[in-house]
Amino acid sequence: MANQLVLYANRAQDQFRWCWLDADHRPILDSAASGDLDTLMATLGEGHHSAWVLLPGLQVVTRELEYVEKEKKHLSRLLPFQLEENVIGDIDQFHFALGPAKEGRAVTAYMERAWLRQLFDRFAERNLEITHAWPLPLMLPLAQEAELSEEYPYWTLQLEGDELLVHYAPSLGYSVERNQARLSLQMLLTAQQRVDNLPRLSLRASTDADLMALESLLPAELKERVDEQALVEFWQLDFTGAPTDLCQGEFSQRLPIERWWRDWQGVAVAAAACLVIYIGVTVFQVQTLEAENIEIRRDIEETYRSVAGSGVLTDAERQLRQQVSELQPAGSSGRVTPFLADLFPAMANAEEVSLSALSYAARSNELSLNVRANTFNAIETLRTEIQQRGLEAELLSASAQGDSHSARLRVTRGNP
Repeated sequence: MANQLVLYANRAQDQFRWCWLDADHRPILDSAASGDLDTLMATLGEGHHSAWVLLPGLQVVTRELEYVEKEKKHLSRLLPFQLEENVIGDIDQFHFALGPAKEGRAVTAYMERAWLRQLFDRFAERNLEITHAWPLPLMLPLAQEAELSEEYPYWTLQLEGDELLVHYAPSLGYSVERNQARLSLQMLLTAQQRVDNLPRLSLRASTDADLMALESLLPAELKERVDEQALVEFWQLDFTGAPTDLCQGEFSQRLPIERWWRDWQGVAVAAAACLVIYIGVTVFQVQTLEAENIEIRRDIEETYRSVAGSGVLTDAERQLRQQVSELQPAGSSGRVTPFLADLFPAMANAEEVSLSALSYAARSNELSLNVRANTFNAIETLRTEIQQRGLEAELLSASAQGDSHSARLRVTRGNP
């Protein structure tokens, strides 16, 4: 099943090649096609798409540099300055990407920032997102032993049109014009000091004629070092390796916030409108209920004042219920007439004591008496008389003012 689109852009960015990879990252050669950007987008159809991009080797330079271990955390910032003397132009004009770093040696790839930015922007305008960008020469397959040897004794060369692609180490390679191929290979041998340690070669081309032309471009010392010659399609590359990815720094893959906003803008606006309406309705309902509550509380207070008169108002309903309960008898024990029938004869016998106030609590079935006498003994005589009639009389308080004594008694039914 095709699940990954791969593109190749020429140096002018006016023509593209594309192919789909299957789930194992093998190219589906029947899906290979070419054309301009409009043709590509017509093939993909509407919607958002993502792709891997292969960059022309003539646009990308790969280099291996040395570093000390303490610099490893800052390699991505330090490596460009190590190349400053070897780069033609201002280093700020170039985009640098860090490749594998191990045992004091690191690989970096760099290219013109403006060229890469133009490519990314053109794709972004068509809703085509670049998730990886690799130099084309690094996608040529290397012999398996090359990854296990420090000297990388195997090179892979491929002639593609007027360009020679050279992959001479797992993370190092380049492209050169055909007319400069022999000279570049001789310079590479000299730079790597391989005069006595020549590499083994794998030659690739799409036609027999190109394969013969490639062999003729080899320096004389390499003609006897060819181990393999193969006819291949352009897309028969190694997509399983991990070459230096130029999608780093400002070109790294970020969260597609703009695309998400375009896709969900309508939903977000509708949700915001619903939220505003909901808040408005809620505020209106709260204000309405507050006004109704104030009106109800005003009515309650007016009703309470009409019944209970002035006084402290805390909870009108509770206070009214309490007052009503105090006025209602609590069962048979709340009958006051038999209670008074037992109490008044005792009061009648105490001629020296006068009754100033009497109250009855039906809930507790008790009488509260406020009495006055000239002597305290008279009050005690009244209390004794009440108890002799089967009632309980408790002295709650007593006071004296001159020859007048006052007391407050609580009278309850005695135990049967």
